[in-house]
Parts: sequence; C-alpha cells; structure tokens
Amino acid sequence: MTRNILSLFFCLCATLFTAQEVKQGLIVVHVDPGGKGDFKQKIYNYHILNGHYVGRDEILTINGKKEGKDYLRTDLGTNQIYNNRYLVTGIGNIIDLKEKKVLFDGRANLVRLANDSAVYYTNDAFKGKFYSVYNFKTHSYSEVKSLTFKAKAGQDVEFDKTTAPYKLFLYPMNKPKVQLVADAGFGQTADGSKPDPLLWWLDNFNFVYTYFNKENTEMSFFKVNVDTKAQTLIGKVAVISDKQVARLSKLSASEYLVFIGQKQVLIDIAKNQVSDLQFSKEENGFSYECKLAGSGRIVKYKNTESGKYHFQPKNFKTSTNIAAMVKEIVMGADSYQQGLGVWNFNKQKWESVDCEDVLTLIGFINE
Repeated sequence: MTRNILSLFFCLCATLFTAQEVKQGLIVVHVDPGGKGDFKQKIYNYHILNGHYVGRDEILTINGKKEGKDYLRTDLGTNQIYNNRYLVTGIGNIIDLKEKKVLFDGRANLVRLANDSAVYYTNDAFKGKFYSVYNFKTHSYSEVKSLTFKAKAGQDVEFDKTTAPYKLFLYPMNKPKVQLVADAGFGQTADGSKPDPLLWWLDNFNFVYTYFNKENTEMSFFKVNVDTKAQTLIGKVAVISDKQVARLSKLSASEYLVFIGQKQVLIDIAKNQVSDLQFSKEENGFSYECKLAGSGRIVKYKNTESGKYHFQPKNFKTSTNIAAMVKEIVMGADSYQQGLGVWNFNKQKWESVDCEDVLTLIGFINE
C-alpha cells in the first residue's frame, strides 16, 4: 500500500514538472560579416526552456541586396510574426520559419494580416495604386482586380511637399483635387531626407496627421474631417531632430503610439490627449525607461524594477512571462553589443546569452 502511494506521488510530481516546462523560441537576425556586398542576414531560432537558453538553430540566410537594390530586409520598419510561423518584414517580405524558405520577396505596404492572408497597398509613381493579397493557404500572390475592394479605412489624401509649409490634398475619384489643409507643417528632418509626416485614418472621414514646426523642435497632432475640413488640435510634444523616421503603432481603436528618437508619444483619441511617456507602454508586464540615461534604461516587470541596461528599444521584445534585449556597452559616442539578456521567469532575473553581430530581434514563438 505504501509502495503504491509513493509511486503515485512520484508520478504526480513528474507530471507537474513536465506541465511546468515552457518551450519558446526567440527569432534573432544576425549580420553575416562575410556577406557584406549582398548584405546577408542569418535568421536563428534561440531555444528557451523555462526562461533559460538551451541552444540555437539557423533557419536560413537571406540577401538584403540584389543587383545593388534593397531586397529582403529585416532591419527596415516593424517586423511581425503571423500564426507563430511566418515572419513578415517591415517592407512586406514573407518568410516561412517552419519550412525555412522565402514565400514573398516583393515590397509593399502591409495593411492587414488576417484570415490566412496578408493584404498590401501599393502607391507608386510607376506601378500605380492598387491592393494585393498573399494567400498563406495557397502560397499565392496576386493583385486585386476589383475596383470596389477596400482593405483600409479612409480616402485618397496626400501631402504636397513642393513648397514649405506642406499642404494636404484630397483626391476624390473622378473629381478635381481638394485642398484640406493649407499649412500642414514642415515635415520631419530625418537623416537629410524629407519623409511624409505620419498620417492615419480613424474612419472613412477622419484622420490624424503629425505637424512638425520649421525647427523640428515641436510635433503636434491634428485631427481632420474631410467633409467639413475642420482641423482640431489633439496635443503637442517637444522633439529634437533624429535620423530615424517617426513610426506609428496602433494599440487599439482609440490609442496610438508614435516613436520618434528616444520619445514614445501616446495619442488617446477618446480622451483627446497626447502623453509624452516616461516609461514604455506596458507589454506582457514589461516596460522600460524611454529616455536613455548615462547608466542605461530602467527595466520594470509588473511595475517593479528588474535592472538597468543599455539597449535599443527596437531590440527589446516580450511575450508571456519572458522578455529579451540586445545588451550594449556605451563608450562615448560608440556602442558595442554585449550579447542577449533573457528574462528567466522562474528565477525572476535576467540571464546572459553570448552572441554577436545581432541586426534585430524579431520576437518570440511558441515551440
């Protein structure tokens, strides 16, 4: 009887231990030092067991350049992982992490990832304006021929950057263009270029755009209605010139996050409020100090400080009970990578993983 009870106890313990095992993969892209001409990028899966690094596998190597032009790039824009399997790059390329192959090597603006499809919108002076779809089930890509197809809210609005300040025009179908805003700011000065200011639609009739003053010291957010041409100031923040183009992340139907330099600006449409965040918006319990101090950024887990490190926000990724960062050491104006930091949930501390030449962290997958 005693032997049976002990046997049952050990079986139960073994079951509980197995149930607690959590296997995750961190997708990391490294620069291949030997493939500079083609800008070769090596994609790895770093295996994490219960928050502890146990090894890595190379998935595949891709070329970032082809005939001198950008080709497959994981360092531009915001990467996404779809269905725990597909890597969709910031310029629209699709890579199958399971089958280890490139599915789509074209470049287009991703509009939506849903229903086993990636929907793109192209607005090009040579190619024209059109939607296209990649079907993950059939592994096929095609342009949408239907003239009534519409995958995103809004109408055809563009900045006229011929003179400063910029202007904003509406281009109704088969009608003359309509000027909506006579003074749409001076745009962001980013690494010598003049990118279009951020603009996003709330619905088919209202959009928000970013207004930069001439000195690029202030960024304002205006809501515009295309029917009435009414323009409403939501809020403004102080900024400094930065070589990185400002980017947008949608958090919900009413909340949007703008990244510019070291700043993260939260725009709450429902509250008609703009907030210059001191700490990043909490994600999976993790947040970090937006502004980089000399000793690094404070990192918090569930609002409790877990350390202070040097890292770039683009290389800080989270998932359930786990996070990872590319640690750096800063010496004057230069910075050097110091491997990965991975949060071990069971031990409630950061663990170090040796690696080098990391181009970007993509994110976590479940294994």
